[in-house]
Amino acid sequence: MTRLTKLSFMLSVALAALAASSAHAQDAAAPEPQAPAEQATPTEAPAPAEAPAINEDEMADLLNSQQQIKQDVTLTRSVNGQVVETKTETVIYSKDDPIRGSEAEPTALEKLKARFDGEALTRKEALEEAKLGFVVGDLDRDDAMTAEEFVYLVKVWDGADTAEEDAETIADPVSLLDQEDAGHISGELARAKFAAMAGSDLTIGKRAFTRKIIEDFENNDLDKDDLLRGDELLNFRKAVRGKPTHAE
Repeated sequence: MTRLTKLSFMLSVALAALAASSAHAQDAAAPEPQAPAEQATPTEAPAPAEAPAINEDEMADLLNSQQQIKQDVTLTRSVNGQVVETKTETVIYSKDDPIRGSEAEPTALEKLKARFDGEALTRKEALEEAKLGFVVGDLDRDDAMTAEEFVYLVKVWDGADTAEEDAETIADPVSLLDQEDAGHISGELARAKFAAMAGSDLTIGKRAFTRKIIEDFENNDLDKDDLLRGDELLNFRKAVRGKPTHAE
């Protein structure tokens, strides 16, 4: 092989080796392909909480409560100078309540006291009621009550009991007929009661009248505590008017 041939051969080998080395270097330098990263799924924002439905009645109560004033009141009941009952109630004043009470429109506090007083009756209160009742019934102011005057007094008592009834019920024709019948029966019972109180006399004086009322009080004071409540009070109210009681 001639020298030129050897040089050509060696050059060819060198070029081939250089090419192979260059290819290997490129393969080593090239980074291995990586798997594509998983795309993060976007997190949905939480839906805003729905506002609670507004109840109109509750809203009205809330608004009214913000315009009310509350007051705790302690009520006491005494018998013969001794406190026998203590009760604490809450009075709620609204903006529409009268500031000062009147006969037509008492205040909330006056209503509360009246309701408390109506739950029981002491012997002293019964005596005061009897004295006042005699004054109301003695229409001609002669210090003597007749049977017809007592019938009138019983009607006043009955009217006071029904004064707060619903006006629609009172206006009902059937109800009016029932009231007429009840009034007639009440009148007959009142006359019989008067005869039992007055005896053979045609009239009864104030002292005798109040004494008979206190006798009814004592007869219905079953536990002898000088205080009527519940059925005791109900039966007393009926007894003084000559009406049959639960005990009869």
